[in-house]
Amino acid sequence: MSTDVRRVSPDYQPYVAGAFRWRLALRPLDLTDWIQIGDDYDHEMDAKNRVLRDHHSTVFAAIPGVEPESAEVLTTLVDHLVTQFPSWFRRDECTVTNLHRGETFAITPDEDGRWSEHPLSVAGRLVQEDLALLVERDDRSIFGGGSVCFPNRWDLSSKLGASMAEVHAPVARLNEQLEGPIDDFFRRLTPDKPFWRLGWGVLDTDDPYQPVDGTAAESPEIPAVGDPDTGDRLFLRVERETLRRFPITGAVLFTIRTYIRPLSHLVARPDDAARLADALVAMPDDVADYKRIVELSDSARHWLTSITSSHVLGGSSGVSETTRRKEIPS
Repeated sequence: MSTDVRRVSPDYQPYVAGAFRWRLALRPLDLTDWIQIGDDYDHEMDAKNRVLRDHHSTVFAAIPGVEPESAEVLTTLVDHLVTQFPSWFRRDECTVTNLHRGETFAITPDEDGRWSEHPLSVAGRLVQEDLALLVERDDRSIFGGGSVCFPNRWDLSSKLGASMAEVHAPVARLNEQLEGPIDDFFRRLTPDKPFWRLGWGVLDTDDPYQPVDGTAAESPEIPAVGDPDTGDRLFLRVERETLRRFPITGAVLFTIRTYIRPLSHLVARPDDAARLADALVAMPDDVADYKRIVELSDSARHWLTSITSSHVLGGSSGVSETTRRKEIPS
């Protein structure tokens, strides 16, 4: 088993203090950094295999006829993996092998033009990123399909065939603030200029599988305001999203790489804790309701504020000994 791939675990902190507003916050993407492999690669790929087996209709869906766009995505992804991670991935004429995991997948249809597995599903089984595909139909850009094994409390199948504005309709205030800029961005997006951005939320679980169809595990009890273990029981969920257009079909692929850390990872970083607390205070009620953080916001803000206070006063107010042992280096 090859182990010489450089793995990354970036510590993104994308929340912004001050008055709330949805932001595109797009940055140019260096395509050598398109896909990120972390120390949790095997854990997350095992999790993907489980949910694809147990909840396939929840985590994979595609409109009919989207195979050409999906095949272009798969071919491009395999090209990237064998180039950037040659000790882990090997391509033959019709297959790609994940040498690290001992898994082989077909990357071409059979001689009758049939796929043994949908090419977008194959692509999702190679990387930790979730994948969502935007395609052109009848002069409209619509959601063509996705392999989303770590949904953040949204429903994949209900997005099929929807425009970006329709996909975003349930997101409080987003279309009001960003529908025009989003449409302009996609009109200008070209294959030679990909981008990336970050999103965030605070959750009561570190389980990345959070669909809304009742198949997620029951969430733990939310800690009470002032509970010193809050930092170990609430979690910052950050999603790194890349966006690139493909030259042959014109499809646009979103990759979504999910990073989840307990709030306690901020215990020695009072400035970040204060900024997150401020962002939660400034978040309007309807946005907090969409992000499903209304019930836990008070507990999170109290704990984060206590971190800031403890550093100012030199004390340990609100921070459990468990958190201190886990997060403060000796």
